[in-house]
Amino acid sequence: MYECVGLNKRNLICFEELNKARYEFNTLNEDFFEIYNKCNFAQQILLRRKVKLLKDDSKYIGYIWSDMNDKNSCCINAISVLKAVGNIKTNMLYKTLIDTIKRNCSITYLCESNNYNYDILKDVGFRKKEGTLVLYSNVSENIPLYPDENLEFEILKRERDEQKRCEIQNEVFRDDNRVPLSIEDIYFDQVQSYYFDKGAVFLKKDGEYIGYGQIIIEDNIPVIVNFGILKEYRGNGYSKSFLSHLLKIIKDTGFKDVKIKVKNTNIPAVNLYEKLGFKIKNEVCTWELNR
Repeated sequence: MYECVGLNKRNLICFEELNKARYEFNTLNEDFFEIYNKCNFAQQILLRRKVKLLKDDSKYIGYIWSDMNDKNSCCINAISVLKAVGNIKTNMLYKTLIDTIKRNCSITYLCESNNYNYDILKDVGFRKKEGTLVLYSNVSENIPLYPDENLEFEILKRERDEQKRCEIQNEVFRDDNRVPLSIEDIYFDQVQSYYFDKGAVFLKKDGEYIGYGQIIIEDNIPVIVNFGILKEYRGNGYSKSFLSHLLKIIKDTGFKDVKIKVKNTNIPAVNLYEKLGFKIKNEVCTWELNR
């Protein structure tokens, strides 16, 4: 018989094992104990109340950890059920956990795709809200070049070009739902451990600044971010030349692999990246359930 119970000090050890297996369902499931072990006694009590464990008779087989953002919305930080737990359909076990969340609220969950978790979320009633594709490429192979004598590439100079970068990025990524960058955001970016000076690059045409692209280093892997060209200059092949230049920087620096992320709805960008050798590795999506 399956039932959901609260997390307490008596079953905390059992929960530790479930927490260790959290990546089996979703690599973005958060680590409960990374937060819990930093909390004081009172905070730990409150945090335990946000977790429900799924039991099969006397065995703990799954859990859900969620937060109420307000009375109408909830975020799932982690949810997981051990594989091979019996004859019952796995999606029903996930539904049992999700049913512990109060009704009449919107539930969101950030998930990285594998070969089965998206199907379970759909079966439970979630729908994709928005997503990001993660693409990889190996730059140790030949990089296609798209030379254009009218284009120039210029590395951002600190204490001089921050305002220029700010203006270009705000124009390229203009969106009513996006908070514009400030100079302070740029300065903050520059002091982070991932920042790579040679990877902050402007694109110029006939002396005019028309784009910006950036290489950062995460876990010793170059990641291309903030890549874009002003709207009036798009559709002329400049993006291919610009991206090819960034890939050359990565290769010349001695790296072999590179990663890039893009919204799954941005088909032109996906097509561009695939033309230059990128392959889709996985997808990260925010899922939503209204009930």
